[in-house]
Amino acid sequence: PGLLDTARGFLDATGNSDAGYFAAGATPTKRSNIEKITYSTDTTAIIPARLSVIKTQHAATGNQTHGYFGGGQDGDSNYLSTMDKITYVNDTRATVPGANLTSPIAYQGATGNSTHGYFGGGLSPLTNAMDKTTYSTDTTATVPSSANLSAPRRSATATGNSTHGYFAGGTPHVNTIDRIDFSSETTSAPQ
Repeated sequence: PGLLDTARGFLDATGNSDAGYFAAGATPTKRSNIEKITYSTDTTAIIPARLSVIKTQHAATGNQTHGYFGGGQDGDSNYLSTMDKITYVNDTRATVPGANLTSPIAYQGATGNSTHGYFGGGLSPLTNAMDKTTYSTDTTATVPSSANLSAPRRSATATGNSTHGYFAGGTPHVNTIDRIDFSSETTSAPQ
């Protein structure tokens, strides 16, 4: 299998059915580079595009055509709301100000489906709020409180399918799993 160009943590990733994209992180030097792993060959390469700023503790999600990297902390540990969008077909990156998260935040989780991405929880301050990014318009808005995680937490991780997203764990250390129904934008414990 391929390797990252250097050992590091606090990066995030998204991708489609052909490739995955790992962005930024710390070595402990914070970075902005993006590495692509091509699934068919298990090879990695740094692409020319970089995130708009050096960042760590951000979150990422996307669909079959684009990836979105939002929030995090910059090289001076300032909290960020910026959203970077990767276009997979040509490996380019653009800053999309209309898609910025609604407040500067780091340590959030993210998941989504083919039309929307959901960024939940995080720190700055500790929150359970949920933002929704609409891919077709590159805009982000806070969703109703019915979509909030069951309790404020940071460092939760998330996954999902076309109908539901699941946010699990986090700090303070919990074993909670919250399920967001994408169609009704309500969050509950999975049954």
